[in-house]
Amino acid sequence: MTATYRPDQLGGLPFDRFHAALVAEGATEFDRPGSTRPLNQLPLYQHPSYLFPGYPNTRSRYREGDFPVAEKAHAHTIKLPVWHREQDLKLAEQYVRAARKASEHHKELL
Repeated sequence: MTATYRPDQLGGLPFDRFHAALVAEGATEFDRPGSTRPLNQLPLYQHPSYLFPGYPNTRSRYREGDFPVAEKAHAHTIKLPVWHREQDLKLAEQYVRAARKASEHHKELL
């Protein structure tokens, strides 16, 4: 499951400060996506010759900034597990409370 982090709605609070507040509330599984990112940020698409030695270096490669919309979406995405069992309901509610608390107290985190 993903959510969109909107720093503009939290007074410009940096994601790292928001994330630290979530972790301090026990919501340790909130995280940034790692391997699920825009393709142009993956090493294979930045340096294909590492995996394919015969790939010509002169051929264009994807670079940071080539896909600004996808990169912005990735930079503002928060992920967490999808809980699907009834016994996970309390844990899911804990995460909602942590996100609400961090959001409501964002000015104190600046």
